[in-house]
Amino acid sequence: MKIKAVFQLTALASAVFAASTFAAENVTEEIIAVGQPIAQANNVTDDSMKEQQSAMTSVFASVDNLPGISISEGDTFGSDDWSTTVSMRGYSINLNEQQLGMTVDGIPNGGSNYGGGTKANRLLDGENMQGIEVYQGSGAISSASLDALGGVFNFVSNDPMREENVRVALTNGDYNARRYFVRADSGELMANTFGYVSMSDSYNNRWIGDGSNGNTRRQHIEAKVVSEQKNMNMMGRIVFDNAEEDNYNGVSIAQFEQNPEWDRLTWQWTGDPVIDQNYAEAWSTLRKNLMAYGSVEFFATENLTVTLKPYYHWMKGRGDWIPPYLVNTTGKNGGAYVDRYTYVDDSGNPVADGSCVGSASAGCNPVSSYRHTHYDKERFGLLTDADLIISDANKAKAGIWIEDSHRPESRDWHEVLDSRVYHYNDFEPYWIQYKNTFDTFTVMPYVQDTMTLGDLEVTLGVKKYFVDMEYTNEFTGDKVSTDSNSDILPQAGFIYNLTPELELHGSYADNFAAFRDEMLTGSKESLKEVEPEKSTNVDLGLRYNTGATQATVAIYQVDFANRITYISGAAAAGIDYLNEASGAYLNVGGIDSYGIETSVRQMLTTNWDVYASYTYNNSEYKKDVDTDGDGNLDVVGGNKVAASVKNLAVLSLNYSNERYHSSLSTKYTGSRYGDFANADQLDAYAVVDFSLGYAKEVDGGLFKRAAIDLVINNLLDESYLGGGIEGSYFIGAARTASATLALDF
Repeated sequence: MKIKAVFQLTALASAVFAASTFAAENVTEEIIAVGQPIAQANNVTDDSMKEQQSAMTSVFASVDNLPGISISEGDTFGSDDWSTTVSMRGYSINLNEQQLGMTVDGIPNGGSNYGGGTKANRLLDGENMQGIEVYQGSGAISSASLDALGGVFNFVSNDPMREENVRVALTNGDYNARRYFVRADSGELMANTFGYVSMSDSYNNRWIGDGSNGNTRRQHIEAKVVSEQKNMNMMGRIVFDNAEEDNYNGVSIAQFEQNPEWDRLTWQWTGDPVIDQNYAEAWSTLRKNLMAYGSVEFFATENLTVTLKPYYHWMKGRGDWIPPYLVNTTGKNGGAYVDRYTYVDDSGNPVADGSCVGSASAGCNPVSSYRHTHYDKERFGLLTDADLIISDANKAKAGIWIEDSHRPESRDWHEVLDSRVYHYNDFEPYWIQYKNTFDTFTVMPYVQDTMTLGDLEVTLGVKKYFVDMEYTNEFTGDKVSTDSNSDILPQAGFIYNLTPELELHGSYADNFAAFRDEMLTGSKESLKEVEPEKSTNVDLGLRYNTGATQATVAIYQVDFANRITYISGAAAAGIDYLNEASGAYLNVGGIDSYGIETSVRQMLTTNWDVYASYTYNNSEYKKDVDTDGDGNLDVVGGNKVAASVKNLAVLSLNYSNERYHSSLSTKYTGSRYGDFANADQLDAYAVVDFSLGYAKEVDGGLFKRAAIDLVINNLLDESYLGGGIEGSYFIGAARTASATLALDF
């Protein structure tokens, strides 16, 4: 099949952008789990970890078996960004905290928070993923992130195949899951130039409830071109993702014990706004992402390589809720809240709540609002670096990351036309609660030197962040600006080859996280009471690799200072749609963490191997903190860090030959506390996953290859609470099965 004409256009478009270094791996090349031979502690996913996941599943799931990492998503498919929680070494990504960096092919994702961020699952399909590099503690000195206090996840896209190929795949599964995927690889477009285009379309219902219980729909398009020329390597990649997700709701421990299969959202419209405010199909996340990037790696001389990586990212998003009332304000655009009402008479005039007994009362018609919060973002950036070979024993690296980010955010309220019927609403908002923009300009220069002294390699480097931030109230024109610069941040590390198979490594790094832009909505004076978060990470470890045996062990110590979190004031009754429970961003003291991470993969025979990992992590708050000034300690020194898991273990048995592959994997997550006060203790749990696949190459005929894969997640149907935030935890997904049929031609 000739598909080169399509790729001529793709190559031309992609060449405008440049991205990371060209590498000539085939898409099927295996990545081992032992990690890269660098000073920092790190691990890399392997093929068996990908094969344990359904094609429906988000790319996050593949990393969950690596040491030290706990990934929790609202369902097996990872189809709800709202409920995604990531924990590593006492650091978290959740609805309140973003303390771990995330990049795709080394390009920063623009943050991982729900409001204005974009996690990697929106920027990469699993079929197009080569693997995931996890840098526990600290990333490479060039890692571009404003969140990388406790490490970096780098999601690596695979390269085009070297021959023409079209792959079509269909996935079906529980909860009405279905997915269509097609990828066309061009073969050689021009001299040493290859490309692919892929498209996928996914759908699944929430696993909780039935009928109108909410769903996720996602359309995703990717294209990538790579070219290897005499004096340079080039790569360009573009991705578009459109997702509409209905959320999962967090529950308390008491609610989970009452019913471990219900998150308190409903799936039948009753006409009573008090009940229907929890209607699952009205708790929604809508996101569109367009990201394009590329790289030009230029070999200036035999000893000097210069790389340029420009990128562009556009995101448009919305979050929906359905408050059970209408609001009176002093004006439509930014007007102040006056009061609210829940009933109107037949003429549409507000009725005092006390005169109505339920929505059936004569002359009492229930009302409600559809609240939209709009999260948009546009980023332009450039990463550039130069690698200089000074001598056989000395290599230098220097570079700079520059990014300009513009993020509008607004919230508007729409009148539901008839609450007794459904949440159909007036497209024109009756109140725009706020309209803000956040502008952030980041510059991060760095320099590093690597010296080789026999079997010892020593790396020394420094970097610094210059971060200028400005918040603008678009209604009043008021502005708040500040900088969130770091100190000079040193990094040092070494690798010592004890034997050809065994290496000792160690590293020291000072890390930094800039203020989150939403912190500027208070006042510049309030920021004077808050200091940027920073951390010091020390690692010492061993890596052992004979091919048949791959093993790692690392011990670490972390000093995390000035931890920032959002602390609410007195809680409002029910859901706080109006943000009546005002709060503030505060430093809540520091955290001390230490632990050990181990992993081993052992080949038992040519076809059988076993993988195991174990993590012990102890994370504690360093001092007492009274966050709200009420005289009670909200954070107690010596308490365990909320959501930090003390014991994690994985055991996986894997089989593969030319046609079959199968895995049986168990992940144990120990008990942990969900809150600062350590009053909520979440029970330990173990989840078993099973996968079985068959693939056959076909000589002649229409198809070149046929494959079928079956995946069953949570095979034993374990009931448990996963991630979340203080007092509100997401229920772990029930047993979920899916099957994928893929054909190459």
